[in-house]
Parts: sequence; C-alpha cells; structure tokens
Amino acid sequence: MSRPQKRRVRAADVAAAAGVSPTAVSFVLNGRDSGNIAPDTKKRILETAERLGYEPHHLAKSLRSQTTHSLGLVTDAIATSVFGGRLLAAATERAHSNGYALLLMDLLDRDSETAAAIHEMERRQVDALIYVTMGFRVMSAVPSSRLPLVMANCTAQSDGELSVYPDDAYGARQALTHLAELGHRRVAMLTGLWNPLAPGGPQGNVSGPIRREAFLEAARDHGVAASVVEGGWGIDDGYASAMAALDVPAEERPTALFTITDRAALGAVIAAAKLGLSVPRDLSIIGFDDEDQMADRCVPPLTTIALPHAAMGEAAVAMALDLIEGREIAEPRRALPCDLLVRESTAPPPIAVAR
Repeated sequence: MSRPQKRRVRAADVAAAAGVSPTAVSFVLNGRDSGNIAPDTKKRILETAERLGYEPHHLAKSLRSQTTHSLGLVTDAIATSVFGGRLLAAATERAHSNGYALLLMDLLDRDSETAAAIHEMERRQVDALIYVTMGFRVMSAVPSSRLPLVMANCTAQSDGELSVYPDDAYGARQALTHLAELGHRRVAMLTGLWNPLAPGGPQGNVSGPIRREAFLEAARDHGVAASVVEGGWGIDDGYASAMAALDVPAEERPTALFTITDRAALGAVIAAAKLGLSVPRDLSIIGFDDEDQMADRCVPPLTTIALPHAAMGEAAVAMALDLIEGREIAEPRRALPCDLLVRESTAPPPIAVAR
C-alpha cells in the first residue's frame, strides 16, 4: 500500500493552532504586521508556524507579487565542462541568499538552440536571465529576450548590454610582471590559435590574442625579451610548443614560459622533463585558468593566472537582481581581474643566466 501524502500546513491551520484570526497570520507571515499586530501575538504566530512546519505557498505568493523569485541561466556548455563548477556554485549561492531559485539549461554546445532555451525560460516566467558561455566571447549581438538579461564570460559589440567577463589582458600583464620581478629577461609565450573563419576546424578563442598582446606589451615595458610560439590550448599542444621554444642552444633558450592554459603548461612541464630541464630550477612556467584538480596538483604545483569564475557567477546574479529591483547599474560592463596565484613552478632564473 502506498503511504498517504502528508497534508500541507496552511495559514488557516496556523491561525487555529495559535488562537488568532487568519488575517493576523497573513499580516505576520507576509511582513505587514507593523502597527497591526501586538508583539506577543506575532511571537506566538511565528512559533506556531515553525512548530507546525508551515511553508509559504510560492505559487500564490508569485501571483500576488507578480514575481516568481527565480532566475534562468542558459549556457552553451559551462555546466558540463570542468570550468563551470565555481561559477555555478557562486551564482546559485548568491541567488539563494536573496531568496531566488536558479533554473539551469545547458545546450551542450548546440548554439542553434539558444533562442528556444531562452523562450522556455520565458515560458516558465523567470524574473531575469543570465546567459553564460564556456569560453570568453565577444558576440555580435545580445541574445534576444523580453526579460532582463545579463551576459557572463562574454560581452557584445552592441551598446547597452549588461555583461561580466574576465580581464584577460590584466592577467597576462600580471604573469609577465611576476617573471620580470623574479629576474627573468628572456621569456616565451606559448599561445593559442584564434581563427574565427576556420572552415569546419577549431576556431580557438579570442582570449588568445588578448593575452598575447598584453604579455608582449608588458614585456616591452619591463625591458624583457619575449618571443611567441603559436600553438593550441591542450596538453599535447603545450608539449609541442614548449619543445619548439626550448630545443635550442642554451644561450638562446628562454628561462621562463607563459602558457595560454594550465593544460598547455602541463605539456610544457613534460617537455622540460624530456629535455632534462628541472622546473623551476632551470625553467619557470606560468599557466592560465587555475583549472580545478590540475593546477594545484601538477608537479610542481603550478603558478597560474586564475579566471574569476566564482566572481563572475556572483556578479552576474547581483546585476540581474538589480535589474529586477529597478536599481541603477553604474557599470554595465564589468571586466573582472584575473589574479596571479604563485605556487612552486616559478623561481628566479639560473644564476649563470642571471649574470
């Protein structure tokens, strides 16, 4: 036999148990008791509601307030990628702390379904939308929606959009400054491809050239000789690029590498070992991303530039809540700093080289 469902506690049940009118309960549970209900009566109502396990009826409350206290998050792939956990956790926590639920739809890289996903969120009457991309993008237009919409880890070329995204250039400058302050004067960057017109092949990511140009500019500012090896974003790419950068006469070899990702940095660590170079005694290596379960577990633990995933999640929700409440947003586009995390893969260059 199936167990009978427990009947939901109603406001009328609280009124009967507390010996007060349903109107008094309504005033207290909806925060309208000031000047209407005596303090001892309010205390008795709240204690009774807690004892009975009363929970507000969100549908009825939504009909009265014209809000569902929910946010919709649509993403191309971040929920199913290794990079999305921090962003989603921070966004969920910020929404929950403000009394909102976060509804999620991950399109598994099916960008053609973005409009349908947004329409579904509209149909479910969420109060605002957050659109998140797995890799940083500069989009030609904001996704279309009749609801307030905030973009995260992406921005648009049009004016007026609301977006939070990583300051890749700041992170790259931090990397070069760290190496320069350690005393390195000959460095190389293992960068990633970016070809948005590539027919049918990998396009790469716009972050590549942003980081490369900022790194080279910072090198010029610090008087550091910097070279670039074009490659890719993965472990094998980093290995191949590092072999190309390091397999040269010792007097020409860079004493430090800055890689486009932590995965490429891991490939560079493997290449250094292949060539008999110790990290960081003979070669310093900096990654980019602070990837979970990788950067801090690399041998040696990887100095890296951290993408602000948690900060983006929190800031996107905060901006969406400002839109819902009609508050002015002073900074519609927010570039969040990518900070340097110093671990054990960077050190001053070998003494003979430093001289």
